[in-house]
Amino acid sequence: MKQVAVSILFATYKRGEILRITLDSFAKLSPGQFTYEIIVIDNACEHQIANLVSSYQTLLPIRYLQEPAPGKNSALITGLLHATGEILVFTDDDVIADPEWLNSLVAGIERLPEYDLFGGRILPSLPDNAEDKHGLLQRSGSFIKSAYVIADWPLPEGPIKVGHIWGPNMAVRRRVFDSGITFDPKIGPNGGNYIMGSESDFLNRAASKGFKGAYIPSAQVRHQIRPEQLTIDWLAGRAFRWGRGSVKRTPPASKFRFLNAPLYLYRKCLTEYVVYRWASLLGTSDWIEKMIAFNITKGALVQMVQDRNTRSS
Repeated sequence: MKQVAVSILFATYKRGEILRITLDSFAKLSPGQFTYEIIVIDNACEHQIANLVSSYQTLLPIRYLQEPAPGKNSALITGLLHATGEILVFTDDDVIADPEWLNSLVAGIERLPEYDLFGGRILPSLPDNAEDKHGLLQRSGSFIKSAYVIADWPLPEGPIKVGHIWGPNMAVRRRVFDSGITFDPKIGPNGGNYIMGSESDFLNRAASKGFKGAYIPSAQVRHQIRPEQLTIDWLAGRAFRWGRGSVKRTPPASKFRFLNAPLYLYRKCLTEYVVYRWASLLGTSDWIEKMIAFNITKGALVQMVQDRNTRSS
């Protein structure tokens, strides 16, 4: 298999029209002084996605793979088995790449030889029919930025905490994977009520082994925001999944437990629910933030109880 300098990998799942916009943006990438490949891993194994990807083969150095095991991370692990690049670039099937994205990313990586984990800028892109009636994208909280994958840090190129490197615009030197670190298939999108934090889990484990992160702000993509993502129900579900993932990242510690969960977590969940519902009824300006806090705690509580049931079954 011919080796290339850069492998771009991403999973896709039942999003043909969105994927088409992403591939159209890749077809407009400016040529660089390096070779690259694009590997699309279909986690739904659909003929229409295979046909869509093959229609770009005259425009892009693109390959189509299938991974029937559910989960974005399962798909990425399969993609890594086929990728030949020394630089592995991870993105999503709902980005719009700036024409200079890949050139800027590779140039930045070459300027930072002592770093292994890289992130670029991610900005939102709304379709014409999207209405942000709750003003969600204008809110400044860190969770909102995470939920809509807005990574626009006011920092120059250089060192960055790995927590500021996000999945739609992430690059990793191959030596990180050669060290034995890879994605956890039990975490991340899987088509259902999944545990969030797949990139965070991977990056934190890499950082614990001494690999360092860097920011390359000139490497920019836009994240396609779908109309249904601008609803309170969607945001609540996102917060709930984030809470579930938080248990995997930092399990709450306490001697006093019921059904494996600390007693204080039950009290906190109930208190936050009452505060959120009261703020919602009054229409206070922070009711959405209180809704988010409640759902994060609820997700953590549910995950801890589920972990107990899993161990006892």
